[in-house]
Amino acid sequence: MVKPKNEKPQTQPVFPQYKGVEEVSPKVYCITTFGNVGFVVTDEGVVVVDTAIHQFGELIRNDIRKVTDAPIHSVIYTHGHYDHAFGVWALLKDAEERGDPPPRIIAHENVVRRFNRYRELQGQQEFINRIQFSVPEGMSAVPIEYYYPNVTYHDRFSFRLGGLTFELRFGMGETDDATWVWIPEKKVIFSGDFLLWSFPNLGNPFKVQRYETEWAGALEQMASLHPDILVPGHGPVIRGEKIQKVCLNTARALRYLHEEVVKRLNQGAWIEQILEEVQLPEDLANKSYLAPIYGCPTFAVHAIHRRYAGWYDGNPSHLFPSKTADIAKEVVNLAGGPEALLNRAKTLKKAGEVQLALHLVDFVLDNPETADLKDAHELKAELLQAKAEQTTSFIAHNIFMNGARRESQVARKLK
Repeated sequence: MVKPKNEKPQTQPVFPQYKGVEEVSPKVYCITTFGNVGFVVTDEGVVVVDTAIHQFGELIRNDIRKVTDAPIHSVIYTHGHYDHAFGVWALLKDAEERGDPPPRIIAHENVVRRFNRYRELQGQQEFINRIQFSVPEGMSAVPIEYYYPNVTYHDRFSFRLGGLTFELRFGMGETDDATWVWIPEKKVIFSGDFLLWSFPNLGNPFKVQRYETEWAGALEQMASLHPDILVPGHGPVIRGEKIQKVCLNTARALRYLHEEVVKRLNQGAWIEQILEEVQLPEDLANKSYLAPIYGCPTFAVHAIHRRYAGWYDGNPSHLFPSKTADIAKEVVNLAGGPEALLNRAKTLKKAGEVQLALHLVDFVLDNPETADLKDAHELKAELLQAKAEQTTSFIAHNIFMNGARRESQVARKLK
């Protein structure tokens, strides 16, 4: 397993909630929230970069109007994720109520394809997002309305407004539809989720392929421009020389993992060995902005492996495996019954071997003849709770906690 060195579990929210408007450079603003929003005020109108989640749309609109009464000329999506492109409805409403022309919405052409996929897989997106973000029941985990871009581009796009140049550059990283924005006259970059004050969200267990070397390349391009201000997709604004360090060290971490995984693939290693051997160098693992509080190196190794290899893990027994329930039944019978496995699992838990204990409990629960044991469900809930307390990754924490809640619910029904 890839483990960061000297990291303690994260106790604060991964992404800061609303913190209001900050002027980061003359007439350049950042609204720090769940998905940062940037906007630039010019003599010819306002350019907005990202619009946060749907629920924050009115809040974003009000914050912009506290600063300026100028019409909103353009809205740029840095990518099509829910926390960046779905508060735009309030800005369209603002233009309509004021009698202004609606702002044009600019994004990479792949955002259109993303929105189409989200709509096709609405149920799946609802299911996985509810787990990943721990969305309460009764609250939607996906948007209902989609506001497609009406201006798209392929590689680069630029426009001038109020004496400023807005350069949009395409890159692949967390998504295949990502844009970062460079304003040379201000020496300001809006990076989107190429930077988010966490180890890059590469290899999300629920989501489609993500791109480590292209991500690194985009960060290296940003550093080469020597910006004064960088507004990340999440978290506080980065200034001055620190931008170089954050961009280049993050790129170095991504390239390092890529090289180590590829080297082992070329040597004929399988995924279990790769996961065991590949770790970030200590100097990178201990950087605060590479802490595994959202993405983590383990997920990244999975993503790189998935990009270059198939699903086969090297064990021929797994090519056409027996049903999990049939395997579990045999193991439980060999162990002399479920109690023997549960007792051993409890011993392992006391010894701190939580993951190994989980595997033993699963044999009991997967056995169709013993799957109604209340004690087994309660023990699994305790083990998953312990895993959640040990992990630093927001995504992993929510997966474990979702499982713990489910096991506890089953156990209560069996009382």
